[in-house]
Amino acid sequence: MEIPKRYTITLDDDPSIAKIIAQVTGIASLPFVSPEALLKKASSFDPVAVFVDVHLDEVSGLDYIPEMRKIWPFAPIIVVTSDAKDQLTGEALAMGANDFIRKPINHAELTGRLHARIFEMSSRKKSDVIEIGDISFSPGQSSITKEGQVSYLPKLETQLLTMLIEQRELIVSRDELKQRLWGRIAVSENTLDRKISDIRKAFADIGSVCVIQSIYRKGICLKFVQTEEKPEKTLTKSAS
Repeated sequence: MEIPKRYTITLDDDPSIAKIIAQVTGIASLPFVSPEALLKKASSFDPVAVFVDVHLDEVSGLDYIPEMRKIWPFAPIIVVTSDAKDQLTGEALAMGANDFIRKPINHAELTGRLHARIFEMSSRKKSDVIEIGDISFSPGQSSITKEGQVSYLPKLETQLLTMLIEQRELIVSRDELKQRLWGRIAVSENTLDRKISDIRKAFADIGSVCVIQSIYRKGICLKFVQTEEKPEKTLTKSAS
């Protein structure tokens, strides 16, 4: 599949929906009828937005939204369904969706909601900053900053550091990290080690006190080397 520079993703067991969305938005929409097929390739995609049907072949598209949200934290996820049940809207938003529209698709509604959600997520991306240890970490910008010095991380390394920050000072098993990063795709220990090494190098490049420790037979842990000049900060996130 040749990937265009700018595109959305449509997960729907009716392939015609992706064509309709592409016609309405004016950009390509990569079609997937199976959530498993999408998630196998998801880490290589960077969509403008994701459209998800509720009723797929014997599964609910809503069940896969949390995993998509981890992979694409700032891509709007919009549920599209012909199901008229009122409670579905709340269920979709609770699972991590950003919006909800019904079929048949109203062109003006789809365009308006898509533009609004893109603007909303773009603003959230710019304001999303975590102060921890002696660094400022921006998942949206894939950057860590200390006293004006900046290191940039690739997409998977950014996701990995986000997970370690969420579980800071706690040991996270290597299997859990691999599952959250690559899902059902089998990867070697060396693959994970390379991602960890890249983050360590980024810390070293800006002189951070943040340390990623490997604990034999237990897992990985993000810690901080305390200094008198740079006491540890607590985790905070700016309002979005």
